[in-house]
Amino acid sequence: MRPHIEFIQAQLLPWRRIREGAARPDVEYKFLSRDPETGACSAILRYPPGWRREGDNRIVADEEFYVLEGELIVDDEHYTHDTYGYFPARHAYGAMSAPQGAVVLTFFDKEPEIYSGDEAPAKSHIRIDALHMPWDMTLNDPKLAHLGISRKDLRKDPETGERTFLSMILPHSEPPGLEGPQESHPVVEEAYMISGSLTGPQGTMAPGSYFWRPPGIPHGPFGTRWGCVSLIRFVGGKHVNVWSKGNAPFSFSAPYDPILPPEFQSFAYAPWTPPPRY
Repeated sequence: MRPHIEFIQAQLLPWRRIREGAARPDVEYKFLSRDPETGACSAILRYPPGWRREGDNRIVADEEFYVLEGELIVDDEHYTHDTYGYFPARHAYGAMSAPQGAVVLTFFDKEPEIYSGDEAPAKSHIRIDALHMPWDMTLNDPKLAHLGISRKDLRKDPETGERTFLSMILPHSEPPGLEGPQESHPVVEEAYMISGSLTGPQGTMAPGSYFWRPPGIPHGPFGTRWGCVSLIRFVGGKHVNVWSKGNAPFSFSAPYDPILPPEFQSFAYAPWTPPPRY
């Protein structure tokens, strides 16, 4: 089981190198979160310019990814920045390369070990050009109306209800009267901030911030001065909003007050500031 992380700036975490003989050798990575029992993990992978791997590249894990910078080429398919991909376990391809390098937000549902059997994948792979995908501005929960949320659905598992999507919140959004109910979910919520900022009880998340929130944990309310875009995953079942009866206060001045496991404590208050807007 992964511990509650809310939230850490990915820029502060160290880079490591994937060993030879493993899937994606010589690629650098930083763990955002990891289940020590199953090896399931969320990570940022940094492919060096000129990286290439050919041959049998199948792994035993489902892999989801979103290209933050650069480009991955998988056989004849190009995954440039702001492209989403999903490879089911045992998905076969002839070659993967990153001619100019790439930085890729990546999720594995178990330890990504190399697969050597003959079983075919159970699902089809997915490629979505999210950059040119329209935003869905349909509001589905009136208690979040003040945020003006829009979404780009990237994947929804018809069997489990698990969901991956981009979420955009409009600038100058705050709860009415600077207070509002808190929400919780019966499944894990995971998010990585791609751009902008979002303020909540644990402080202000900037680009590169990440959280892994186990089921049933109240959170919010939230607000943002200049808007934000995040990649969000609901893991372990269908996303449902459960609201508190009472309200909690909101302030754009909330200090950074993270909830972190021991291995992340030393990175909690390391000096880091977002790039200036002007």
